[in-house]
Amino acid sequence: MAELTMGIGMSHGPMVVSEVPTWLKIAELDHDSTLLVDTTGQSVTYEELEQATGNRYAEYAAPERLQSQREQVTASLARLKEDVAAAEIDLFVVIGDDQFELFDFDNTPMLAVYYGAELESCTEGRRGRYGAKVGGLDDVHLGYGMDKRHRWPGHEPFALHMIDSLLERHFDVAAIKGITDATRGGIGHAYGVVEVQLMGERKIPLVPVFVNTYWPPNQMLPARCYELGVAIRELIASYPEDLRVAVVASGGLSHFVTDEDLDMQTLRALRSGDPKALLELPIHLLNSGNSEIRNWMTLATACEGMKLAWDEYVPVYRTGAGTGCGMAFARWGDLPVQQPV
Repeated sequence: MAELTMGIGMSHGPMVVSEVPTWLKIAELDHDSTLLVDTTGQSVTYEELEQATGNRYAEYAAPERLQSQREQVTASLARLKEDVAAAEIDLFVVIGDDQFELFDFDNTPMLAVYYGAELESCTEGRRGRYGAKVGGLDDVHLGYGMDKRHRWPGHEPFALHMIDSLLERHFDVAAIKGITDATRGGIGHAYGVVEVQLMGERKIPLVPVFVNTYWPPNQMLPARCYELGVAIRELIASYPEDLRVAVVASGGLSHFVTDEDLDMQTLRALRSGDPKALLELPIHLLNSGNSEIRNWMTLATACEGMKLAWDEYVPVYRTGAGTGCGMAFARWGDLPVQQPV
């Protein structure tokens, strides 16, 4: 029987896969962003945010501080990669969200599972290439596996088992077998970041689970994220093949305005081992980038009863107005005991 061996939570924003000069480029993009939501849950312009904060985060956005935080992120990724290698994972199930890479508003399922035997990455979203306004973000594309059309292994038998099991539990799940748009559409950054940053040379089969956290009107509700986590735990245990499975929550925590209060409430709930505590998070704050905390809700529920081995939190302010990302990395489960040679 398959075994849920490891849970992984990891931020996947562009700062995760790039160096500080690119962080400063991304900060320029914040000035025109339409996705800024302040710490009260209100949509704001950059100018409104700047006026409200009085540029109080300027010292946090200094390059030397950002460099120190970049080193924290790099160390956390390296630790996760080492843990994956030590655990001898056979299959990744990645809970992520699509941001106009495979879907668009003409078709945005609340929940979808990719069951193709092969995954194909995209080189740009359906609305263009990331960072075009600041001359491109080539290092970000490389870190996401979006520098070219990569092909990675899926796991069709497990994915079909997942779809069947979710249907039996009354989830209305979309099923995707392949990529039809040869120019743009493909597997996006929420999944490519796992391929590039955690796997190394050994390409482990990956099953993408798409949860619509971002886009009204059919965002998955937190209570349904909890139920999805229960279902994932049960369907892994019922799969007949012996597989060591890692479940990954890709995304989060707060962004595009860093909200340390929301992040710490989330982390306290994760550390408590009680995923229902996450249902107490104010839903009006779980929009825009903050919405990816819903993926962590699903993961924490799937990993209920497992030990949270470690976590790292890096609250980055890339502008004086407070835009940035509360980046977090965590791992559930015990690593195998190494036998002496």
